[in-house]
Amino acid sequence: MSQFVETPCRTFEAGAAIGRYLRVKLSSGKLAVAGATDADIGTIERETFAAGDLVAVRLRLAQGTRKMVAAGAFDLHANLYGAASGRVDDVVNENFQGIALEAATAAGDIVEVLPYTLGDDLNALGAIDGALVIDEDFVGDWAAAATALGGEGKYAWTKTETNGLGVTSVDAARGIVKFAADAVLEAATATLFMENSPLDPSKGGIAEFILGVFDIGDAAAVDIDFGLASDDHATDFEAIAEFIAFHLDGTDLSLKIHSDDGTTDTAAVDTTVDLVDDTYYVFRIDYTDLADVKFYYRALGASAWTRLLDGTTFAVSAASANWTPIVMVEKTSDDTTFDVRCDRIRVQAPRL
Repeated sequence: MSQFVETPCRTFEAGAAIGRYLRVKLSSGKLAVAGATDADIGTIERETFAAGDLVAVRLRLAQGTRKMVAAGAFDLHANLYGAASGRVDDVVNENFQGIALEAATAAGDIVEVLPYTLGDDLNALGAIDGALVIDEDFVGDWAAAATALGGEGKYAWTKTETNGLGVTSVDAARGIVKFAADAVLEAATATLFMENSPLDPSKGGIAEFILGVFDIGDAAAVDIDFGLASDDHATDFEAIAEFIAFHLDGTDLSLKIHSDDGTTDTAAVDTTVDLVDDTYYVFRIDYTDLADVKFYYRALGASAWTRLLDGTTFAVSAASANWTPIVMVEKTSDDTTFDVRCDRIRVQAPRL
């Protein structure tokens, strides 16, 4: 007689003694420890002592986080991959597992892991009701300034432009969009966002941006913001009702962070990190806890994340509107130029 379960765990028979929280696979119908690149079915919830023991397995596509066993030391928010003996590590292979929500200091540490699917590999999502993934790489030619988008990109982006050079594509192999203004004495904005605001902040999620500043401008008239917001604005990012974002001021490559949920407005705080112009970085916003949104950055190609302003609480618990990824560069009336380039935007959030 057939059966099915609607719970995160299912009971299986063990084929041998297996330690708790290890990745497991089926071998001849019984549980066995998964190797580094084996396709596991999930993680075992408690240890087994001998073949024939019955034990619950937290299924790989189950909602929520899970406990896993580290194969070695790795940082908080490291990308984790399958490792030998049913463990996980930050050593890259084709078997991506998720994101570490705790750092590991040594092999054998038990850590909380957020199961996650690389945006590059949507087939790995499995069930159609799996995570919501936005992954825009900006490949192809984008419409000229002052020309509405006509299907560019993988998603329904909207760009708004006032004067300047607007939002255009860069002739680059990997796909890049540029937010730019020319040396004309005028106010100018260049913004890219999603009109339908597809993200429910109450579900939590992680947003990442690959972005570089190529011309910060020569006047404080310039403001650069990128992150998540409830809408766009014609002239002033901080006038948007709700947002969590990285921020830079013209003439100054000091990276700042600010947030607003309509109730608590945290003004821009200097992270003490000074970016280098003409250089791409990866920026991450972890809003899995709206009472304490966390911000990180790293050099493009590096593996270790640096948490920013861990002593400052960015709380947006009162957020009630849906959010969109957004990049907005603006200047008040001035003849300064600016040039900000975005290589990729990726967001993953629970669907249910």
